[in-house]
Amino acid sequence: MRPDQRWFPTSRTERAAWFKNFATKFAQIAPELGFSQTDIDEVNADNAVIQFISTTIYQTETYMKAVQAFHQIVTPDRNGATTPDFPAFPTLNIPPITPTGIFDRLEHRVRRIRVAPGYSPSIGAVLGIIPRAPGPIELSEVVPTMKATATATDHRFIVRTSRGKFDGFVVETRRNLSNTWEPHGKFLRSPAEIAITPKNPKEPEIIDVRIRMIKGNHPVGQYSDIQTITVMP
Repeated sequence: MRPDQRWFPTSRTERAAWFKNFATKFAQIAPELGFSQTDIDEVNADNAVIQFISTTIYQTETYMKAVQAFHQIVTPDRNGATTPDFPAFPTLNIPPITPTGIFDRLEHRVRRIRVAPGYSPSIGAVLGIIPRAPGPIELSEVVPTMKATATATDHRFIVRTSRGKFDGFVVETRRNLSNTWEPHGKFLRSPAEIAITPKNPKEPEIIDVRIRMIKGNHPVGQYSDIQTITVMP
């Protein structure tokens, strides 16, 4: 069971932040709502697992990028130029793992909270469990979704997205060892095929890809999540 998205966030990082606040506030409010210490302990245990998962996924993704950067350094450079250090794997502090069904337990506990004698809208607001009424989405808040796929040759890749109410999208790339994003123009249709100018025409290259939607001739909204791909010679 997935908790109601009218009050529960949809992204992993936002869910971790929400769960941390809920666990902290629930421990303070639970006794006046008739919940036991066992309930508080269960919420805290579930929260520890959620925080561990969120942190570990982020650390693993960061580590994977570091390994890809190591590969980019150690393979194409001239012979004996440097001796790079292989990135160290992050240390994992694994908490006691709770049984499956964290979201199911959360959903049922929230239902109990709402019918508790001491419950009030102000308590619901503190716990973050008041459903939000759906409203129009501001263009400035739109975060597009996209899928980037490398082609077999020529350092090319394809980007797919849904235009929706927008006129098109822009594509940007970043090489793993750079902090600079390179624009690749505006595209009015999906899919879009893009070629990058390789640093070494005979070597594959790891790049980050992101998009942003356009309305008229102007970019609007937020950037998409970043996707890392390897383009081939």
